[in-house]
Order: sequence, then C-alpha cells, then structure tokens
Amino acid sequence: MTDSDIQKRKLETEKKFLLRTPSEEIGPMYPVHRPEARGSDLALTKTGKRLAGQPLYIRGTVMDLTGQIIAGAEVELWHADPHGRYPHPSDLNPAALDPDFTGHGVAVTGTDGVFSFRSTKPAAYPTSTPGWWRPPHLHFQVTTQWDRLVTQMYFPDEELNEKDELLARHRRLNQADRVQARALPLEVGMELDALHLVFNIVLPTPHSISAFKAR
Repeated sequence: MTDSDIQKRKLETEKKFLLRTPSEEIGPMYPVHRPEARGSDLALTKTGKRLAGQPLYIRGTVMDLTGQIIAGAEVELWHADPHGRYPHPSDLNPAALDPDFTGHGVAVTGTDGVFSFRSTKPAAYPTSTPGWWRPPHLHFQVTTQWDRLVTQMYFPDEELNEKDELLARHRRLNQADRVQARALPLEVGMELDALHLVFNIVLPTPHSISAFKAR
C-alpha cells in the first residue's frame, strides 16, 4: 500500500467520526440561583398564562463522536427574554423584563438520547462593546458522566449572525455550522407562529475516544 493509499484510507476513516460541538464560556448571565424547577417547559409560568413572544420548540440528540446516543445527559438551557433581558441581577440592559420569565430549564436525555424544550424566542441585545449587538441565541450546558460542555446555539437566517464577534470566530475555525440550529416543520399542537428547531450536541466518551485513536 502506497503512502497515498494510506492517507486516503485515513481520511475516509475520519469521515465516520462526528466533530465535537464547539464550546463557549459560560458567560456572565448564568443564573446566580437556579429558579424554581420547571423542567423543560420554560413557557410555563406560575400564573399559567402564556409568555409573550414567539413560541419556541427546540429538540436535539446528545451523541458521541461515533454517533452513539448518550442517555442520562443533563441538558441545561438559559437565555434572554423576548425583550433581550436576562432575569439576572447584573444585566444592565434597560429593556423591560417579563416578570413571568425564568429563562432557565433542565432536561435529561432518555434512552434515545433526545432532549426537548418549549420556550419563547429571545431577542437580540446590546453588549458593553459599542455597536455590537448579540443575535438571538440559547445557552446550553450539557453534563454527562464523562464530560461537560458549555455552548451557544444560534438561530438560522438572523441578520445579526453575520456581524456577531463570537460567531465570526466559529466561522474562522470552520465550525459555525455546528453551533447553528436547523428549522423543522411545525407539528400538530404547535402554534402557527411558533419556531421548531433541532440542535444536536456531540461530546466525547471513552468509547468514542478509543475508537478514534484506533482508526
């Protein structure tokens, strides 16, 4: 077998492995104290009324580098409200805060590796850097028995995506597609103005690392 054949075989083998979801810093708006547990339904309020804003349904699968599902992963979600405000004491955004909005939820993947949340779409908001507005995004922290990942998920077709400094870094590293959700058709029972998105998350496991090293 020639060197060219060996290199070609190696490249073909590596294509069988998924790329890890890129990480981000946890950021300053992670809840200081976890809100009252409401599971994966962030749209559920204490008063029972519907949150303002565009309904959002997000689901995904947590899997390892070989595509094997990861059951029992804790998936934590937090994000800004429809006005671009976080329910956090250090948020300096002067926009109004929805008093019914907690902006935090937790789900655990089942035997199929799937998680799902219902919420409301966050708005863009200004940063402390003049002229820089963060596009709508969700924060995730995924914890398994082997690893922990903090990342952000971006919405498709947002104008501010092209101007965001964090997304620009992902583009330079050819990994922007791994932090952007994909739109899905609405399902029965979803509001007509809702967004339905899928965002899969890939983390390493001992099994997948061993398989990668043995390639």
